[in-house]
Amino acid sequence: MKTKIIFLKKVSSLCFILLLFIFNNKLYAQIIYTDIPDATPNATYSLDLNNDTIVDFIIHFGGSAGTIGVICYPQNNNAYSGDFTSGTYLPWALSTSNTICASLATWYDSNNPGTMGLGASTGYWPGATNKYLALKLIVGSNTYYGWARLDLLEMSGSFTIKDYAFESTPNTCIQAGQTSLGNIENTTKSIFSVFPNPFITTTTIQSFSHLKNANLTIYNSFGKMVTQVTNVSGQTVALSRENLSSGIYFLRLADENKIIAQEKLIIID
Repeated sequence: MKTKIIFLKKVSSLCFILLLFIFNNKLYAQIIYTDIPDATPNATYSLDLNNDTIVDFIIHFGGSAGTIGVICYPQNNNAYSGDFTSGTYLPWALSTSNTICASLATWYDSNNPGTMGLGASTGYWPGATNKYLALKLIVGSNTYYGWARLDLLEMSGSFTIKDYAFESTPNTCIQAGQTSLGNIENTTKSIFSVFPNPFITTTTIQSFSHLKNANLTIYNSFGKMVTQVTNVSGQTVALSRENLSSGIYFLRLADENKIIAQEKLIIID
């Protein structure tokens, strides 16, 4: 009986230590999430993943006709996860809930800038909406994992960065879109609808919220602005084709100087 009691006490102690370990891990694990006004720079966005005033990644848009692209440049010893295909480094465009950590074996640092998109056919990002760039951050001797959420135009003519996050516990996984422990950011909520789309002469844009002094801007597949409708109020906007040729365009809705939604627009004859 005495031996049995001693054994039960030992088991209880081990269970207590295990529970304490799990509790401490949850206590110290913390995701640092940064929501920013959606940014569509003309050339470069300097990403400070952990907000310590040191640039961790540079995302650059540039080039000339036929070679327009978006490149990710890790700074210092930081890295992105991706693929190496046909002599080109290509960062992954991850979907929500994909796990980001050491198990993503292919990480590339500043020696290998990543082509997110080049034209319409190179890279995993052309035409991507609400996809995640997997990031590895090195601070001193510690390694952290995080993500940045971006859109790219169909022809890689521009990009928009929306938010980013990292797990502040070294060597701890984070899921794409995860903004806090147990919470995955929902990126699929509709802001407006366009119908018909494709269209021939006119289409209607229906916003699910009331707009105040909004702007509707249309870009062609090269990222050049071709049409803009300003001072939009209410929830319904009629959009005319006017002199636009058939093809793929991108519509961007900005309300009170903040980009709140983007949509592909197709014009046919």
